[in-house]
Amino acid sequence: MPFLKKKTAKLSPEGLLLAEQENKKMLEMQRTATLQSWAVLPENHVLVHTFQLHESPFCRQDAASLFNGWDIFSTSLVDLKDIKKLTAETSRYTGMYHNVALVLEVPRQNILGTFPRDVNFINHAGREYYNPAGAVVRPYELVDCIKSGRGKGKFRCAGGYQQLLTPANLMTQDNLTRKQYSHNEILVIGRPGLNLYAGLPPTQNIRVTKVLGVDKTLFPDYSNVHFDHMKTTEEIGKHVARLNNVPFEMI
Repeated sequence: MPFLKKKTAKLSPEGLLLAEQENKKMLEMQRTATLQSWAVLPENHVLVHTFQLHESPFCRQDAASLFNGWDIFSTSLVDLKDIKKLTAETSRYTGMYHNVALVLEVPRQNILGTFPRDVNFINHAGREYYNPAGAVVRPYELVDCIKSGRGKGKFRCAGGYQQLLTPANLMTQDNLTRKQYSHNEILVIGRPGLNLYAGLPPTQNIRVTKVLGVDKTLFPDYSNVHFDHMKTTEEIGKHVARLNNVPFEMI
């Protein structure tokens, strides 16, 4: 008796549309649940944006007003317990790209993507000279980067830049691949009033709650800083904390 291949029932156009709507609804629910996990960070964890040296705009202007005009920028999730005491012999892991860190309070709907390692996102894509205050000269570049995963140089982020992990899952993966100078990358939307996620409010203002100074070595080299400028991490950090009316801590 010949083998009869079982026919697979084909969905009608209406059925296909319904299935597509159900899948979309499921994805939105998963996204909302993941974003909700960022509403309250785990104990000792902070979300930071880092910079260095006195030339930074954060040394001249309060951070909240700067972030309000930024499209998307990079931050990192850091477990402060992982930062060990400095010793004279070695440099240390900090989980931060630079040595002055703005501790941020970021509404969950402002989070675009979460990655356990540096994904080389092009901050201020589409703007002149990639300057956050520059005019938009390539209007589609930012959206293209997000969707295609095109990063700095030849880097490509598989699946694009709009991917989400919970803080717990992100830090688990971070720990598996961690190196002395590595850091994770959390992409955050600075501009308020943008509707990104169904069922969530528009993006809101980002607040700075504290400034941290986190040197990687006990004796940093400041020889290339002009003598009449602020040099040390502590000097710069305290100055920025005063600008933002928040506490400063040297770790």
